[in-house]
Amino acid sequence: MTETIEPAATDALSDAVAADPSTANQEKLWAATFGLERWWFVQRGEPENPQPFVGVHQDQPFLMAFTSAQRARGFAIENGLSPADAEVLVLALTPDDAVAQAPIWLQQGIAAITFDHGIAGYFAPLGNLPAIRSHVANLL
Repeated sequence: MTETIEPAATDALSDAVAADPSTANQEKLWAATFGLERWWFVQRGEPENPQPFVGVHQDQPFLMAFTSAQRARGFAIENGLSPADAEVLVLALTPDDAVAQAPIWLQQGIAAITFDHGIAGYFAPLGNLPAIRSHVANLL
């Protein structure tokens, strides 16, 4: 069964950044990203200690974040992390909670976070998340 995934508001903004990586376009993309109610992650690990899925992108460990639970589920199925007929467990973190968690992820050797990998695929180094959030806070 193939699931239809509606484009996220960030898709058009990510496309705009790809076409013109100006500061204004990047600010709009990150403001929209930080304006999301939740960031979604495919859940790994034990239910009592869930962890977000970490993939490898450009030879570096990346957190794979998604703009919706449906996109996280689609990624898990498409990448063999879960069978299509099984329940896919996802984690939902507010952007603030994810920023608060970033130092721990950095200590674990995770380099960056990517959003909607395989769809939009924009990313940032984990250490830059607090500065990005502060920079776009007035745009939210």
